[in-house]
Amino acid sequence: MRIDIHIHHADPTLERTLGQFITAFETFRSQIMAKIEELTTAVNDEKTVEDSAIALLQGLSAQLTAALASNTPDTAVQAVIDSINSNKAALAAAVTANTPAA
Repeated sequence: MRIDIHIHHADPTLERTLGQFITAFETFRSQIMAKIEELTTAVNDEKTVEDSAIALLQGLSAQLTAALASNTPDTAVQAVIDSINSNKAALAAAVTANTPAA
């Protein structure tokens, strides 16, 4: 058995208060949606920066390796190549570790 109770009250103050509440809620919802869009953009921008940094490190390492392919690099140059490769691996690992699973 179902019982419905309806109470009708024509109170202009209540209607005005509810109208203000609805307006405030819609404003809040709009602000939250804007923040979500801002956060999404920031996350996408961060991914682009990380990808660019990885590509830069890969390119530098490849260029140094190619330039020195015909010669045995001295210890200092080889240390730079090793450092670039290490930084590239560390950056890639950090990106992977801090990227949520899809």
